Amino acid sequence: MKFISWLPSFFFPLTLALKIIDVLVPRYADLKQSVILGCNFDIGHGKLYSVKWYKDDHEFYRFIPEDRPTIQVFHLPGIILDLSHCNMRKITLSNLTLQTSGIYRCEVSTDGPKFEMVFKSANMNVLEYPEGNPLIEGVLNRYAVGDLLSGNCTSSKSYPQPLMTWYVNGVQVEKDHFQGPNEELDLTCEASLIQEQLKWRKMIVIQSLTQSYTENMFLEKYRNNINTINPGKHMSTLVALFVASFTHMIVHET
Repeated sequence: MKFISWLPSFFFPLTLALKIIDVLVPRYADLKQSVILGCNFDIGHGKLYSVKWYKDDHEFYRFIPEDRPTIQVFHLPGIILDLSHCNMRKITLSNLTLQTSGIYRCEVSTDGPKFEMVFKSANMNVLEYPEGNPLIEGVLNRYAVGDLLSGNCTSSKSYPQPLMTWYVNGVQVEKDHFQGPNEELDLTCEASLIQEQLKWRKMIVIQSLTQSYTENMFLEKYRNNINTINPGKHMSTLVALFVASFTHMIVHET
């Protein structure tokens, strides 16, 4: 009986220790939108002393409930706080820039007699998404057998520059030639940013016969320099298709 009564008293205080349950920082943030960062913590039986936020090891926000005012802000490039939506458990960043990207850390500490401190970090990347669909240009309304179908796909300004991918009948255009028996040639351009599919533009080319043959690949006109942060740019790719076995094609844009 003595052992049973001693065991709960040994473990019970451990469940009341200060801890951060989770730091809510999105992996990706839109340059054109505000973002909310959250810090979910449990102070147990302690008394909260402060909640601090850091970006790349530099403090920019401090909340001390016993102080007046309770909030202090420290200038940091790329950090603009909407104080009307900030408290001890969340902060709101507005007017994001590319400099807003970084490692964010929430640090929570309690007052005496324990004087505990815990922290948790997460990384956030700010992206500039294209404002509209990629634009396909240069595709004609009709083609004859033996013609070269040449089209250009341009994405609007973004950061980082997106990976441009061409599809024919839903199949990605690769280096190897391929044949397809479909009567409809579905030409699609897709812009992908950090593994996220963005808006895309589709051109449907209807052929009179049942076989097509492609050759030449899309060409990237720009390449990212991952060591330099540059403003977003337009991205353009080129595709060339050889019209091999049908008499004419009609193009519809969607």
